[in-house]
Amino acid sequence: MRERGANMTDVVILVVAADDSVMPQTIEAIKHSKAAGVPVIVAINKCDKEDANPEKVIADLSQQGVDVEDYGGDVPTVKVSGKTGLGMQDLEETILRRVLEVLLHF
Repeated sequence: MRERGANMTDVVILVVAADDSVMPQTIEAIKHSKAAGVPVIVAINKCDKEDANPEKVIADLSQQGVDVEDYGGDVPTVKVSGKTGLGMQDLEETILRRVLEVLLHF
């Protein structure tokens, strides 16, 4: 994500691989999202993989200043797999809920 993209959107969906965790480009996207002041949803992808560690992703995001719901914050995390479809309905519902919240604040 680039700064311009964060400034043009109403909700950011940050996709983080459960087997890689937070990478430099993830940190850059977090900074742009915070600067733009837009709500963030984290999709933790590749949760179907044997070496997936979504709890590490959540901990790493928290260390980067993302206030994840798992630790009492307001940023939802959804465990998904693009390959198997795991959690996709949960992600869709989370997106719809967040978009409605944004619309109701206008």
